Amino acid sequence: MLGSLARWWRGEPGPEAAAPPPSEAPGPLIWMQVGPEAASAGLDGVRQVLARLDRLRPGMRVMLALPPGPEQALPDTVEAAVPPEDSLAAARDLLDRVRPGLVVLFGNDLPGALITAADRAGIAVMMVDVFLPPPARRLGRFGQRGLLRRIRRIVVRDQASFGLLERQGLDPAQIDVGGALGLPPKPLRCSEAERASMASLTHTRPVWLAAAVPPAEIDAVLAAQAHAQHHAHRMLLILAPDQPDDALELGDRLTDAGWAVASRSLEGEPDAETEIFLADDPAEYGLWYRIAPVSYMGGTLIGAASQGRSPFEPASLGSAVVHGPQTAPFAADYARLDEARAARSIHDDTSLGEAIADLMSPDRAAVLAHNAWAVTSGGAAAAEAIVRAILREFDAARAERTS
Repeated sequence: MLGSLARWWRGEPGPEAAAPPPSEAPGPLIWMQVGPEAASAGLDGVRQVLARLDRLRPGMRVMLALPPGPEQALPDTVEAAVPPEDSLAAARDLLDRVRPGLVVLFGNDLPGALITAADRAGIAVMMVDVFLPPPARRLGRFGQRGLLRRIRRIVVRDQASFGLLERQGLDPAQIDVGGALGLPPKPLRCSEAERASMASLTHTRPVWLAAAVPPAEIDAVLAAQAHAQHHAHRMLLILAPDQPDDALELGDRLTDAGWAVASRSLEGEPDAETEIFLADDPAEYGLWYRIAPVSYMGGTLIGAASQGRSPFEPASLGSAVVHGPQTAPFAADYARLDEARAARSIHDDTSLGEAIADLMSPDRAAVLAHNAWAVTSGGAAAAEAIVRAILREFDAARAERTS
C-alpha cells in the first residue's frame, strides 16, 4: 500500500487497510476519508469542517470514512463509513457504487488505489490539512510526484509545507495554505483575585517565567536570570520546578548561593527584594502565564523534563514562548509557533539569557504574543478556508460533468 507523504519522504511503506467499502448511496455526494495519522490527532478539526459545510451548504451529503477504531459521534447529516482496501478493484467498486462528486482526503495519507481509480473515473480528489513535520522537510528526494499531480487541490497547514511541495515540482496554483485545523486550547484558569493581587505586586517589574524546569536546567535558568538582570536590575524570575517536591530544597540552595528567594507555599507572594519566586503548585500555571510576559518552556534545552508543558498554554494567555531544540512531545506545536514567528528558539545557556533580556522589551514580546494568539485561535479560520476550497472544487467538478 502507498503510505503517507511523510512516509514516502522517508521511503517507508505504510500499513494496509482491510475495511470493506460502504453500502451504495444514490446521487452525488462528497466522500471524505481521514487517514490514520490524522485520526490519531483527534477529529475536532474534521468536525469543525463538517459543521461549517452544513452551515454553508445545507443538505450537502457527506460520507466520512474513518480508520478502524472506537465509534465516533458524527453529525446526523454525515454517514459513517470505512476506507476501502487499497486495491484498484476495491476502489473502483466503491466509486461505482457511491458515485461521489468529490473525494476529500484529510491529512498526509495518500491512498494510491483510490486516487488512481478516481482519476481514471474523472472524479476530482483533493487533500486538506496536509502538514509535513520538520524531520520530513530535512530528508531526501520526494518520490511520488506523479500521484500527487492527480490531486486537484492540496490545502496545507503552513508555508513551509507549501514550499516543500513547490520545490518538488508541483504547480503552486495547485496548493493553498489554509492553516491548521483544531479547536483552540482552553486557557488555563486562575483566580482573578489572585491575579489582580500578584499583578499589583509585579506591575512595575520585568517578569519572566521558567516553567517545568528540570534539575539539569536550573543552572542555565539562573545564568539567564543573572544575564537579564544586567539589563533590568529589578528582574523577577518565577521559577516552577519540574518536580514541585524539590522546591524547598531548591529554595535553600538558591538562598545559600546568594539569591533573594521566596516561594508560593511559604511566603505566598514575592516582595520588592525577591529575585526568584518559586512557583511550587502546578495547579497555578494559569496564574503565572498571565503574570509573566515571557515564558521559557523547561526541558526543551536538554530534553529532561518529566512534566513538560504544552507551549500552547502560555501562547493562549499572551505570554511569549521561548524554547530550546528538544521539543518532544510537542514538536508539531512548537513548529507551528516557530513558523508563525510566534516563539523564540534558543540553543544554549547564553542564547537563553540573551532572549530573555531582549524580550523584556514590551514591543518585542507583544509581537510574539500576538502571533501566538493567531496560531492558537486559528482553527476556525482554517476550517472556513478548507470548506470554501471544498465547495469550489465540488462545484467546479459538477460543472465539468454537466458541460
